[in-house]
Amino acid sequence: MIISPKQLLAGYITVAAALTGATAVMATFGVAQLDKATALQCRTHDWPASAHKVHMDWCKSNGYITK
Repeated sequence: MIISPKQLLAGYITVAAALTGATAVMATFGVAQLDKATALQCRTHDWPASAHKVHMDWCKSNGYITK
């Protein structure tokens, strides 16, 4: 069986589309998980005492609850 250049191109496009879709889903899930972890850290003040002020300022300026 001989594959034509058009078939080969269609195959590459199909693989690229599938990989792009999978990457988008994984990135969206990863960002959501990171946001949850950041919100928890800001609420519980889970950082070294020596860095408390800089973390509190960062959390407040980025809209995270710190109480």
